[in-house]
Amino acid sequence: MTKRPTVVLSCSVLTDLLGKRLPPAVPVEWMDITLHNTPRKLAAALQDRIDAVAEPSTILVGYGLCGNGLVGVKSREHTLIVPRTHDCVAIFLGSHQRYVERFFASANTYYLTKGWIDAKDEPHTDYLDYVRDYDEETADYLVDMKYKHYRKLCMVGFSQEELDSCRPRAMEIAAFCKERFGMEYEETIGTTDLIEAMVRMPERGDADDTEFVVVPPGGEITTEMFMRPGEGVPQPIGRGES
Repeated sequence: MTKRPTVVLSCSVLTDLLGKRLPPAVPVEWMDITLHNTPRKLAAALQDRIDAVAEPSTILVGYGLCGNGLVGVKSREHTLIVPRTHDCVAIFLGSHQRYVERFFASANTYYLTKGWIDAKDEPHTDYLDYVRDYDEETADYLVDMKYKHYRKLCMVGFSQEELDSCRPRAMEIAAFCKERFGMEYEETIGTTDLIEAMVRMPERGDADDTEFVVVPPGGEITTEMFMRPGEGVPQPIGRGES
């Protein structure tokens, strides 16, 4: 890749994980965390931000495929670098391989992180919001439709200290999920390997890195770009494994 300025467009759930590892001079825009709930809105919002970058740049995109929410996004005159992951859970776990290993070991897992807890993007708050906006009967129906297929709730932290600090709220969410859906609770420590590799990509200029999708100028993101040998076409699921 030709040396260009680096710009970051990322979901705000990665503010701590990615933001702390960027060089101070790199421009970054943290996008609304709720966009992943509506893939078409995510694609449109991301395209708007890409189109607003005036100078041809290398743009680090802080998303996974996210329910096919990135499909159709065009690079224009820029180069896009995107983690080759089905959703951002793999980014927190540290690699696509670890995501796959966890999927086969324990399918139907819903993940929490500090970012999602801080943003109140989790089952307990969803239920309270539904009760506020509708009524209890409707809230019961909506939350069941969204979460009833999950069997485990997993809190991902990047240190024991982070897990400890998040645990009080995580346990409140876990108690709700246990009572309502029978979800078991567990914790795991992720790694920063994938994010650190992403930050290094503009300097490396390695378009053949299997951990990333590199979209050259004039290109467009497709589902097939996220396929790996032996895998089928990624399905448009939300965060977690279902």
